[in-house]
Parts: sequence; structure tokens; C-alpha cells
Amino acid sequence: MLTLLGLIERRPGMYLGKEGEDPDRRLSALELYIAGYAGAVHAHRLRDSGFDQWISFSDHLKTRFEWNLREGPIRAIRGASSSESEAWARFWSLLHEFVHFGFDAG
Repeated sequence: MLTLLGLIERRPGMYLGKEGEDPDRRLSALELYIAGYAGAVHAHRLRDSGFDQWISFSDHLKTRFEWNLREGPIRAIRGASSSESEAWARFWSLLHEFVHFGFDAG
């Protein structure tokens, strides 16, 4: 999962749609992409350590920011951002921080 997210970050147009598209549409597409991946992991009973780490990302955000993560990390980040462009950038920044520094970062 984390490897796939890295690919999406580098080439979002390839995975989520055209480069010039609205960040709101991109965030929605990313959210659906992740949900589909999660469904496949569960349906096929696959093991993916990157997916397991992705699940911990929500716990990290909840602990660090005291956000309500009931609707997932992307929606929480959107709610805490002033624009969709800021939310897009913030998502990747927070994910990098989490991956590189672990759950206790910040």
C-alpha cells in the first residue's frame, strides 16, 4: 500500500486522472483508490505490511491532532485544511512524516 501511494504521489495523473484536474476530485479519487485496495486486501486475505502501516496512520493522526477519524484520514485532513490544494499537500506531508519518523512523530 505505501509503495502504491508513493507511485500515486509521483504520478497522480496516471492513477487518479488528468494532471490539471481539481484537487477535490483528486482527493476523492485517492480515497476511492485506497478503499478499493483495502477491499481487495480483505476479500483475498492478503498480507501487506504497508497496508498494516496505513491503518496505523489514522491512529497517528488521531493522537497527534485529536481529530475525529471516523470517516478516514483524508476527510479529517480535508476538514483541517483551508483548501483542497492545501489538503492534498498536507496529506502527503503527514504521510511522509509518519512513514519516516513513525507513530510518535510530532
